[in-house]
Amino acid sequence: MLPLILFLVFILVGCQGKLISQRYTCVDCHKLESFQKHASLRCGDCHQGVELAANKEEAHKNLKVSFNSQEVEAHCVKCHEREVSGFRQSTHYHYSRELKSIYRGFGLSLKKESLSQFITTGQDIETKEGLLEDFLRRRCFTCHIWSKGEGYAKTKRERGCFSCHKPHQLKRPDEETCLSCHYGKYIGWDYLGLVPHNWATDYRSPFVEGKFPERPYGIEAYKLRPDVHKEKGLTCMDCHSKEEVMFGKEGKSCMSCHEGLKDRLFHSSKVLQKVRCEVCHANFLVQDKRKICYLEYDLNEEKWGHLMIQESKEIETLFAEYYAGKKVEPVMKDKLSDKVSSGIWICTLEGRKFDELILGKDALGRLCLLREEEIILRGNGLELIGKLKTCKTSHSLGRSDINRTLKILRDLGN
Repeated sequence: MLPLILFLVFILVGCQGKLISQRYTCVDCHKLESFQKHASLRCGDCHQGVELAANKEEAHKNLKVSFNSQEVEAHCVKCHEREVSGFRQSTHYHYSRELKSIYRGFGLSLKKESLSQFITTGQDIETKEGLLEDFLRRRCFTCHIWSKGEGYAKTKRERGCFSCHKPHQLKRPDEETCLSCHYGKYIGWDYLGLVPHNWATDYRSPFVEGKFPERPYGIEAYKLRPDVHKEKGLTCMDCHSKEEVMFGKEGKSCMSCHEGLKDRLFHSSKVLQKVRCEVCHANFLVQDKRKICYLEYDLNEEKWGHLMIQESKEIETLFAEYYAGKKVEPVMKDKLSDKVSSGIWICTLEGRKFDELILGKDALGRLCLLREEEIILRGNGLELIGKLKTCKTSHSLGRSDINRTLKILRDLGN
């Protein structure tokens, strides 16, 4: 009798083990070692599905793989209420200062105080305000947390908190994360000493071994000298802390580290109150003199073929399919809502340069480096002209240009 009982126990345990071995967890197929810092979260907390399943079909039942910004925040706020609520007040979230500057440059009033208010509202592109909003939504809002970025290798990302804290890694942002937005003419690439080429074919990189060089950011770049802080090994987050980026608190200034330079030679208190540090210490600042952007409803090879590369993956893909003989419908996606609508925004770019530094004054009356740009929008029988002027803190710092410094001091009466 005892041998029979032992045999039955062996059979039952063996069968149970076999059944268990046929059921799999998410990480049996998806190796996510970097996710261990958030081990208290289960895959299903975000992705739903079935976490212990016999096959892929069962595991992926009701699976959710894409999240908008609000959905990501709803998950993160459960444990990170301070961070999420604080971030909603930051300029990286609401973008209100930049929006006001853009609308003011076009002579239009801004009726939406935050970028989040653009999400659910539509626009009538038969009006000037609607045409500008359509241009911003479909061509410009690619660097903000509601967008997944341009589709190039190093500019793609997820939405919401995942824009900076990569999914399944959820760690402190690194330099590459910051550059997924801060590339091209925007402050960030200059820290690496990179300057974007113009868009037209004649200004871009020549063939290398019969091929164009890779464009992981959508456009080639001139390689100049990196910022002195980059050469010393500092990264973005060494200066731009969590408190600044996420909570909108005052960040570090040059004098946070260079206090000892006060009252030495050219750094008197009087000068520092009137001149921002980058005015003397910047090596370059990228300037685009003029963009003329057209809302087009058909692809005209003769008119636009030489401009298929203009830091827009959508436009580049449309032209590539067109040249491949495919039937192409000229449509473009709203980068905030993912809604696709007729027409594409194609732009010409004039006067991209980096060697001329233009001086202006900031809100405190200090000398600053000024970025000036004219943007002309044409579509649906309308024309809008915007003249944008913004003080920029160049990240191409190094030893001061002595001739520029002496001229500034003379102009200040020192």
